Amino acid sequence: MNIINELNFADLLISKDSYNFRFLEGQPYPICNVPDNYNAEVQEMVQELECIREAKGNEFFYLHLGVPYRVAVVQTISGSGFFLRKLKLPVPSLDSLGFSEPFLNTLKLMGKKRGLLLVSGATGSGKSTTIYALLTYYVQKYGDIAISIEDPPEVPVQGNYGDNQEGVWFQMDARELGGYENAMISAMRYNPRYIFLGEIRSAKTAKEAIRAAVNGHLVVSTIHGSSVQGAIYALQQIASAEGEADLVRSIIADGLLGIVHQELRFTENGQRSLSANILCNDGSASISSKIRSGKLELLSSEIEQQRIMLSHGKNLIS
Repeated sequence: MNIINELNFADLLISKDSYNFRFLEGQPYPICNVPDNYNAEVQEMVQELECIREAKGNEFFYLHLGVPYRVAVVQTISGSGFFLRKLKLPVPSLDSLGFSEPFLNTLKLMGKKRGLLLVSGATGSGKSTTIYALLTYYVQKYGDIAISIEDPPEVPVQGNYGDNQEGVWFQMDARELGGYENAMISAMRYNPRYIFLGEIRSAKTAKEAIRAAVNGHLVVSTIHGSSVQGAIYALQQIASAEGEADLVRSIIADGLLGIVHQELRFTENGQRSLSANILCNDGSASISSKIRSGKLELLSSEIEQQRIMLSHGKNLIS
């Protein structure tokens, strides 16, 4: 029996007219048709998705034969359809994602720090996978409490971690708690060492994330951005949407630990290759000054310097 979960693909696009895979392993093009022998299974999935949609709305988490998917309902001229992002379960190890060894070591050492760590990139660049792998490593290696706040939670990861169960990860559904701001208030009652925000989308969420980072937590989140500087600019724009741009830049300068910008590039053999840049702000007065003044274009020298350090096998965290 053919089972769609056994195929390695990024997305499943279901419309009234067609079923398509995006980034199916071994295919030379990003989009290809779902083979006919999987159509019956897709049709069964559609029936399940329609039922869940009535209860959950236009965005929800879906488990198909043990494999998790993030689902968005899309409207086209031919009617509504479903966009399914296939999620990885179990969460892949940080070592398996394709980062270089020095880059990887820097990410691992960030788990000992406080501040805001953002993973940026385009849609489908693997941001959430990186965050899940990071947080899994942190609670396994360093222990303590991690709380993730998502809308909706994507991968079921709640539970204890570590050889001696010294780490615990709780998951919260932001929608059920009335939004990210309310969920953050609830999360802070646990005094968590690590906080994972699904995505920074609003001024209130951005400010809560920065405030928690400045107050001694390690906050990890994703943000859309075309580069390291673009991600910082996006954070500034979101956080200052209600005013106080100078104050926002100052707080970001004090609270930002690092930015990872990553891309998944489609290769000729149908694989996808990870490419990543990083800016680590481990107490750098120069980096903080440029962020505070809004001169983000000047960060290019620090980004290049850190790239060279990594290429020579040096870690960016002391």
